[in-house]
Amino acid sequence: MDERKAAVLNALVDEHIRTGHPVSSRAILEATKLKVSSATIRNDLAALEADGLVAQPHTSAGRIPTEKGFRYYVDHTDPAQLRAGTRDRINEFFMSFHHELRSLLKQTSELLTDITAYPAVVMGPGLVGEQIHGVHLVQLGSHVLLMVLVTEAGQVTQELVRLPEAIEPSQVGRLEEALVQALVGRTLAEAREALKDTPKELPAGDAGIVTTLADAALKSESDTREMFVGGTSMLANLWEDISKVHFILELLERDSSVMGLVDSQAPGTSVLIGPELGSNELDLAVVSTSYGVDKSSGRVAVLGPMRMNYRRTIRVVEEVGDGLTDSLSS
Repeated sequence: MDERKAAVLNALVDEHIRTGHPVSSRAILEATKLKVSSATIRNDLAALEADGLVAQPHTSAGRIPTEKGFRYYVDHTDPAQLRAGTRDRINEFFMSFHHELRSLLKQTSELLTDITAYPAVVMGPGLVGEQIHGVHLVQLGSHVLLMVLVTEAGQVTQELVRLPEAIEPSQVGRLEEALVQALVGRTLAEAREALKDTPKELPAGDAGIVTTLADAALKSESDTREMFVGGTSMLANLWEDISKVHFILELLERDSSVMGLVDSQAPGTSVLIGPELGSNELDLAVVSTSYGVDKSSGRVAVLGPMRMNYRRTIRVVEEVGDGLTDSLSS
């Protein structure tokens, strides 16, 4: 695409994001300050329409970007610079926050929503790659133990383990000690090897229980990716069609659906638009980025209509992701 058509498309997308309405050639000419006539702009728009980048909803109306047009815009525009006040607010949030991880992630989703005015999702890192800092057992009944795992990064996960046979209170301390020796200072993946020999060193009555508890701990490695969603009350302001609001609200209530939207396997920033999210009818865009280090990583994301303010949203999401990374690694 030549520079002029690219400028025309960028101006059209910017104006459509701002107003939500079809954009006229006159509005584009005013925005771009190009030294050409309105007829030249109309010819450029016709060429962009032939390429599938813009569409004309009504004969007498201006043009709107298509999914392909939004995709080109996102791929060829730079994130906006944030106002100093917004940057300071993000920095101050992470500098002043000293609570446990779960609370940090929940309030981060609220911060993202507050700054962007879009629904936000923060996905926890889970226990993959995390070193275990502590293991605690609490007997809740004759056949039930609560196992609490604490990671070096401050994550806490609880597993309720039901045992086939009754357990004596005197056994709990021995079982906890065996798990501490096998798990503390190791990732769960590393603990798999250590746990192979541990039951052999225990009394016969304890060995089977330790194996059961260990299986529950290893299972938690893939089952602990908590998700925190903020800003669902804003949906009606973003989508005028109430059926779309209901659809997206239902989507956000299903963990598996949300994970599918934001759990990109690639590190770094991702922008998915419309059909790229699996539905040609879905007026939805998702901007997400990874945070954390090595395997202990999660994602932060913002969801909005396809006419969301991509340039500012990308920058905010990346700044917040960097803030979370610094918080977890310091």
